[in-house]
Amino acid sequence: MEIKRDIEIDIKKTVENSVCGNEEFHFYVDELTSKDYMPTYAGEADEKYSFDEMDEEFFRFLNQKAIKDGIYIRLVYATASERDGEAVFELEYGGNREVFKTRDIDDVLVFEFADFGVKVKGNSVTFGATIDGGCAHTPYFAEFGSSKANDEFISLENPLNQRIIKIMEGMIK
Repeated sequence: MEIKRDIEIDIKKTVENSVCGNEEFHFYVDELTSKDYMPTYAGEADEKYSFDEMDEEFFRFLNQKAIKDGIYIRLVYATASERDGEAVFELEYGGNREVFKTRDIDDVLVFEFADFGVKVKGNSVTFGATIDGGCAHTPYFAEFGSSKANDEFISLENPLNQRIIKIMEGMIK
């Protein structure tokens, strides 16, 4: 399973396709620093754009950022719980809602909430997730299969991640 691909991506269409309307996230795209941290959370980009301002200037800005440092596009928002020996994940993406269940509790992390998406830098698209940087740190992007977070969260063996990667493949335009 590939987690990184060189493809032509239409950032505008992908962003428009990604918006699921969840009020938890008022930004569906984040700027990335050269170390994959998200300055939006630190307030540097916080006041630049709201969803209503996603106009042509906004997408020109995103295209420039994607070439220079990279951007993170949220595609799937998830919440989770454990019920009757199953991990139950509620997934929101592109205006859709889906429940994903697995009995492979040892292979998944049951989290309060998480988001999954893609890092776009140039023509390179990498599947991954937002990871909490810890106390007093901003979140950062971590690719699936990396050693940047606990094994259950971004493992390629994780059945949830396998489902999420399939969802995200269909959302990239």
